Amino acid sequence: MPRLTVMIFLALSGVALAQPAPAQQTPAQQTPAAAQLNGLTPRQALAKANQWRGAGGLQSYVTSEAIVFRFPGGQQRSVPLPARQMVVALAPYVNRTHPCETHYMSGCQGELVNRPVSILVKNEAGKTVLNRTMKTLPNGFLELWLDRDQTYRVTLKAGGKAASGRLSTAAGSQTCITTLRLQ
Repeated sequence: MPRLTVMIFLALSGVALAQPAPAQQTPAQQTPAAAQLNGLTPRQALAKANQWRGAGGLQSYVTSEAIVFRFPGGQQRSVPLPARQMVVALAPYVNRTHPCETHYMSGCQGELVNRPVSILVKNEAGKTVLNRTMKTLPNGFLELWLDRDQTYRVTLKAGGKAASGRLSTAAGSQTCITTLRLQ
């Protein structure tokens, strides 16, 4: 029996025909709105900035003090970082990088996307504060939440290559580190 005949028969028999579900928008396709930031913790706000990357003309970035959102039309909202921590975004690379000091979740793009990277972070006293493997985000960055007013030694390993460098979490410090070349 041809498909159309079966559908007509089922419809006349009172059998409900399945209708296709309406297309659901992914979070990145939703229009960002300042009200969606209400009540978010700094970590949740950073996740929202990454989720909204490139959506609706939104610009988002992180300073040593806050996660900042600039919405189309000029509205700006900030979510303060914790008093004792700040976030530093690292983009390890092999072939290409970009100069940067302030991490723009809405625009910065690292070379190594969705790649596992081993991270070892030690403070000035040599104490290990982080030792784990993380996967770079779709923008090629690793986001580290570190205690403030410290200087750290960072070692990254991926694909049989390694890079190391220093970073600081003092007021006004860089939030975007793009100088860690894996060799």
